[in-house]
This record gives sequence, C-alpha cells and structure tokens, in this order.
Amino acid sequence: MPPPSAETPAAGPAAGGWSWARDLLRLRAGRFAWADATRAGACVGGSVLVGWWLGDVEAGLLASLGAFTSMYGSGRPYPYRARQLALIAVAFALVMTLGGLSAGVPWTSALVIAAIAMAATWLCQALNTGPPGAYLFVLACAMATALSSSGPPWRTGLLVLAGGVLSWLVHMAGALVRPHGPETAAVTARAAAVARLLEAEDTGRADDTRQYVHDRDEAARAMHHCWVQLAGGRPRPADPADVLARLRAVALRLHCLLAEAMRAHDEARPVRADTLARAHALAGQVADPPPAPGPSGRDDLPWGRPGPVRSARQVLAPGSPWRVVVLRVGVAALVAGAAGSTFGLEHAYWVTAAAVLVLHQGLGWAGTAERAVQRLAGTWLGLVLTAVILSAQPAGLALVLTLTALQFVVQLTISRNYGLAVVFVTPLALTLGSAGHPPDLGTLLLSRGLDTLVGCVVGVLAYLLVAPGPAVPQPRRAVADTVRAVRRVLPYVADGSTTGAAAREARAELDRLALALPEVYDSGAGALTARRRGLVTRWWPTLAAAEHLAYRTLSACWRVDAAGSAADRAAVAAELVPAGQVDRLTAEIGDLADALDQARPPVPAVGAPTAAFLDPELDALREALPRGGG
Repeated sequence: MPPPSAETPAAGPAAGGWSWARDLLRLRAGRFAWADATRAGACVGGSVLVGWWLGDVEAGLLASLGAFTSMYGSGRPYPYRARQLALIAVAFALVMTLGGLSAGVPWTSALVIAAIAMAATWLCQALNTGPPGAYLFVLACAMATALSSSGPPWRTGLLVLAGGVLSWLVHMAGALVRPHGPETAAVTARAAAVARLLEAEDTGRADDTRQYVHDRDEAARAMHHCWVQLAGGRPRPADPADVLARLRAVALRLHCLLAEAMRAHDEARPVRADTLARAHALAGQVADPPPAPGPSGRDDLPWGRPGPVRSARQVLAPGSPWRVVVLRVGVAALVAGAAGSTFGLEHAYWVTAAAVLVLHQGLGWAGTAERAVQRLAGTWLGLVLTAVILSAQPAGLALVLTLTALQFVVQLTISRNYGLAVVFVTPLALTLGSAGHPPDLGTLLLSRGLDTLVGCVVGVLAYLLVAPGPAVPQPRRAVADTVRAVRRVLPYVADGSTTGAAAREARAELDRLALALPEVYDSGAGALTARRRGLVTRWWPTLAAAEHLAYRTLSACWRVDAAGSAADRAAVAAELVPAGQVDRLTAEIGDLADALDQARPPVPAVGAPTAAFLDPELDALREALPRGGG
C-alpha cells in the first residue's frame, strides 16, 4: 500500500461534511484516569464535608473552590508537582480575595476579572498546566465578585487556601510510597504503545489504515507524555545509576524504535526483524532499569522545559504568539463583563467565564469554533442535569455526595472530551454557587443559558478581531524555524563568544522556539479535525528531534559560559567544535532548513555517522522527517 498522506486519517467512511460533528462527540484516545478522578472528587467533596461537620456548609463550599487545585498536576513528577500545585493553590486564594474586594462595583469587577484572566492565561502557559488551564481561575474570581454574604474577602481567601492545602496533601501522598511512580508509569505506557504499533507492523494490521493511525497516534501521545514526565521542568541527574537517568536511557531507546517504525511505514518498507523483540526487552527493563550507558553528563540527554520563571518570561517575550492570546483573553473578559453589566445580566461572571474559555488555549479558528460549540452545547445539556439536581435541593451528606460525584465525572472526562465534561461542570458550578438551594431555579437556568451564549459569541468575535491566528505554527514551519535558529547560534558556540549581546539575542530566540515545539504537538493532538491530529502525530518524532537539537545547542552555550575566562571559553569551544567543522555543520543545517521549506528530502550527510558535536542530533532529525504532507 502507498505511504499514508496527511489526509489519511480523515479518509474512508467517517469522512464527509459532518465529520467535524462526530469529532465533537468522540472520546479522544487514551484511558480514563480513575485515580485522578477519585482524588479530585474526594478533595472537593471532602472540603464540603469538613464544613458540614463543623456546622458551616458555606465555609466548606468556599474551601471547595480551592480544592479545584486537585484538577491540576495529575501524573507529573512529584518535585515538579509540589511546586506547581503550591503556586496554583496560592493563586486560587489570591484571585478569590481580589474578586471579593471588587464585589459590588460592576466596572471595577470587570477590570479585575479581565486582569485575572490575562494573568491566569500567562501563568498556566508558563507552568504548562494543561486542562482546565486559566478557566477555573477566572470562574473562581468571577464567582467571588458575586458573593455578598460570605464574610470579609480575607476570610474567603483563607478558606480557599485551606481547600488548596488539602488538595496539595492528597496529591503528594503518593510520593511516600513510590517517589518515581509517575515517571515509571509514563515509560511503561510508552513501551506498551510502541510495542502495539510494532505488533501492527509485524502482523500486517498496519495495512488497516484506521487501525494504524490509532496505534500510531497512541504511541506518539505516550512518547510525548513520557518526555514531559522525564525531562519537564527539572534538572537532569549526573549519576548514571540514578533511577531517573536510567528511565531516561530506556525512553531514549524507545524513542528511536518508534521513529524507525513510523519512518519505515511512510516508506512502505518493513521494519527491522528484531525491532519488536527489542521493544519487548525494553518494556521488561522499566520496573528495574539498568544503569545508563556511560555518564549522564550535561549533554547526554534532552533538556526539559525551562523553569517557571524563564517560561513566564518567554510567554511574553517579543515574537511570542502567546502575547496576542493573553491580550485577546483580556479584551474578551473586559467586553464580556461590560456587556453583562450594561444589559443587566444576572451573575454576569458566567458570560466572562464562557468568553475566556473559548480563547485561553490559543487555538486556531477551527479549535476556537469547536470550543465555543462544546461550551454552548455542553452547558445547555448540563442545565437539564442541573434542573434535576437542584430540584431535589440536596443538603448535608447528600450535597457532599452530589458534588463529589460531579467533580469525579468532570475530572474523568475533561481530557477525553471537553464538551462532555462541560455537561457536568455546569451543575457543579451552579450547585456550588447556590449551595444546592437556588432562590428561583427557572430564572437561574434561563440566565445561565443566555449568559453562555453571549460569552461564546464574545469569545469568537474577540478571536476574529484581535490578531486572529493560533498560538502555534504548523509542524513543518516550527521545525524549520528552530533549525534556522540553531544555525544562527552555532558560530557563537564555535568561537566561544556565547556571552555577547548578539549571541544572547540569538540564544533567546532559539530558547523560545524550542519551548514552543511541544505546544505544536499539544495543539494538534487536541485539534478539531482528524486530519490535523493525524498530521501533527506524524510529525511528532521530528518535533522531538528538533527539540533535542535545540537544547543540545543551548547546553553547549551554557557549557561555554561556565568556562570562565575568554581563553577558557575558547578552549571549550574548540573542544566542542573542532576547526573545520563549522562550515560543514552550517551547510548541513542550512540544507535541512531548506529541505523543510521545500518539502523535499535533505541531502545525506557526507561521510560515515560520527559522534561529533550535533552530528547525532542532525542524523536523528534527518531520519525522523516524514515523507510528504504538512
């Protein structure tokens, strides 16, 4: 059969004018995170339970807003998770306090909510929180502006912080039992996904295009998640006997196997006969991985994301598309708040929350439209469920169990289908806001339906009017830009002048582009159309190889920086890039960038493969390039 094109995932019986509608209803590939859902439900319900037990249900409901912290950080390594969740818990308390301080003054509230929406979008992107992102911060702040009888704002903030502390403790409890549990689970899932893809090739199941696409997408998602776990936001260990270093070594071998399998399929040739056996052997090593081969020095493994401070700067750096997203979110929040106040919409915060939700992930037009449709349809369906729940007027333990169950289902479904999750987010938020006893149920439901419609319209208009476009480029463009940035930095590494102003500027640009590469995959994997999802999955090995090339170049800059004097820096540079290698590397990198622009195969490297500076990374990138499309 011919190699699959970029259109392959959308081909066949499922294609057609209504395929996008089926995509809105489908569950994305993956497994339900039962443990994460149980934890989230327990944190929200537990906060209300404590308040009920102490005789103050309202205090428990406020604390449960801080328990939304439990929806973040799932599956992340514990050191990274501890820092991220601590920041999120404090942020929830702060936004609730600010919202309470601005309550009662419509225009002040609108300005505060808009500022919080922009800050939350920036913070969640810097921390790489994933879903639900900035939305819950905006919802919490906006709800606080509507609270009139919950006591002084500082009390509200403390109660919300208490819910966040409870979530932090529950989230971190697993570190006492399996400190490297998240990383081990990620590599295990990766090995299983790669083995399934190789088995499809070995048994001929890959001839079934749809089955192959499913197996390939699952493997790429598992690999991406694995590197987020193993290299995200933490320094690498120097000891090759360290568990994390050993797991990374296993993951690197699995990475190579997947790239080879995908490349072989694209070229309509069989993979090596021993590839499946090697995958099974690596899977068997995960529980007790062998020592990493050789020292795990600064240049041996891919670097993960920069820390939160550097990431926060990069989000707003000149040239970052996220600057536009943050501005777009602020404009939409301000307009939504003003519209709610001007037209007298009751609890106008729901308008603002809907508008921000449509925009905060920086999606393209298709994704923005999808999110608006999901929010609108999910809310209206959720209002039916809300009517059933609030008609029963749950109180006491019934209220605790209701909120626990709703939060459980939200966490279970939000990563698989956001529209389905919204069906349960709606009754969760409205039950929390009314303590299960709304004064006028019919008015509440009608208002929330209208508010959501207005908010979604405002969000879509803000996208169209404020520099429309996605926050991430197409995969081919992202890789080409990164390769060109490597070429600009290389001369500074070669002559040891990595600390000059021009070198710093070139390095900052390379750092920004490298940081954006995982976002290209994240955005594509959650895209509206199967065609876009399939395209970005085929490019995943190339995106990962380009990221490795970028961080290998940046790590060389850091190594030169650390040498001290100008003479020492020149000596380190000469060791990294021997004389005569600069012109060859520059030419090879330039050809790679041109090949990406022209959608042609790159010129093969001259001579046998070497272990010289950047040669392994350039070879890996050439091997990972998909054939055609994109």
